[in-house]
Amino acid sequence: MIQKAVFGAVIAGAVSVVLSGVAAAHVVVKPAEVQTASFQTFTVGVPNERDTAITKLELKVPGELQFVSPTVHPGWDITTAKNGSGENTVVTDITWAGGSIPVSQRDDFTFSAKVPAKTSALQWKAYQTYEDGTVVSWDQKPSAKEEEGGTSGPYSVTKVVSQTAADAAVVQAQKDAATAKTDAKQTETIAYAGVALALVGIFLATRKSARLKL
Repeated sequence: MIQKAVFGAVIAGAVSVVLSGVAAAHVVVKPAEVQTASFQTFTVGVPNERDTAITKLELKVPGELQFVSPTVHPGWDITTAKNGSGENTVVTDITWAGGSIPVSQRDDFTFSAKVPAKTSALQWKAYQTYEDGTVVSWDQKPSAKEEEGGTSGPYSVTKVVSQTAADAAVVQAQKDAATAKTDAKQTETIAYAGVALALVGIFLATRKSARLKL
């Protein structure tokens, strides 16, 4: 049972790696799945697919997120656009500018935020600007076709779920371990009972034999 749960977790991880490889050419926000009402660190993966450096990245932040806080990123200036004030402040955009992602290289930008308490799908729309002024917009539906060398493509999505696949695999593994432990105890108890019965049988047989000799 435990082996099956571990095998399932390994398969899920492998699929995730494969899918991340397929989407590596896009601006992608990870993880692809988070738990409701949790505090999460998100990573924006930015690859450079063109013949000139990337000098700016703008990310539209879904309105459901709270307490959005970008991580310091050396070499880049970080600004945020906000609505409201005090505890009602909502970050709507994060912009990284002034740095450089060279040709054929990539970079990761991170920020933390509190995930919504209800299940939903967070849509990450991003805009990357190149040194020559070209802007590539990742704001189309995931089903939209991306043209090679074009200036637009699909946005990435993070699912907000009550229990992530990874957490479910851990819970199942724990249940399987508990079941295996219980089965082992039952087997041990039966074995002890069998030994006890065998000893009783030997004792009675020995006693009967002794009486017959008398």
